[in-house]
Amino acid sequence: MLALLAACSDPPDPAENAAAPALQKLALALNWYPEPEFGGFYDAALRGLYRDAGLDITIVPGGPGAPVLELLAAGRSDVVLTGADDLLVRRAKGLDAVAVFAGFQDSPVGLLVHVPGPTRYEDVTGPVAAEAGSPYQQFIWAKYGWEGKVELVPTTGTIAPFAANPQMAQQAYVTSEPCLAEAQGLSVGFLAARDAGWNPYASLAVVRGADKTAPWVSAFVSASAKGWEHYLADPAVANAEIVKQNPEMGDGRIDCVFTRQRSFVVGSGTVGKVEGARFEALAAALTSVGQPVAAAGAWWPE
Repeated sequence: MLALLAACSDPPDPAENAAAPALQKLALALNWYPEPEFGGFYDAALRGLYRDAGLDITIVPGGPGAPVLELLAAGRSDVVLTGADDLLVRRAKGLDAVAVFAGFQDSPVGLLVHVPGPTRYEDVTGPVAAEAGSPYQQFIWAKYGWEGKVELVPTTGTIAPFAANPQMAQQAYVTSEPCLAEAQGLSVGFLAARDAGWNPYASLAVVRGADKTAPWVSAFVSASAKGWEHYLADPAVANAEIVKQNPEMGDGRIDCVFTRQRSFVVGSGTVGKVEGARFEALAAALTSVGQPVAAAGAWWPE
């Protein structure tokens, strides 16, 4: 019967045996460990959205101090994720790189505060643990006149000092410290940097300037947008892979991070969109704290 069916079947279509077009191999370097802040990129890879766009994407996890912009400049990665402030500062030092897609429309940076406690930056009076000398720290201190009024204390890499002092605020990422604090039973709030006028794009996909008009860049942007939209609607597949690669996201922490980051991914605009006005505003903020920047041509399309 099997032989008869084979004999009666239609002859093979030569087109079906033709070799499929080769996928373009690309490396995407993360600037941190696998976490939900990269969820849309993982979703696009896991669900075949990059493959459907003709791309074979390898996602390379990062960590503290991951030299992603150096990897890009050296040609060891084709796309890297960074912050818009880092991009503008490095461009002023000669890096030829442009932003093409923003995973986070709004910056996830801010201040972790106790509840009850300050609900606005204007209300902060106690000690603040922050990264001394960082553009964010300098901008906030200058804008609110905190010099000599608010005690700047060094960050320790943990929330232990914050947990021990109900008067303390701490520089934080909405995707990290708030969930860690809640897991310890603390009642906390988050003062978003975007509300203070400090709002660099984050999880910002950057490519070399010479590549910005390459067809694969537009294919990457389109597939990434679909990945992020799908991830926001159904994060299960990507989150399972993220927990597999980074077990610290287990025990429900990943759900807290996903929920807290959502409004920062979406912002008030279109998922993934980069706009010149945002870079110009960021350049002004960086310049105000003495940071040389190069904003012109920092995004594509211009």
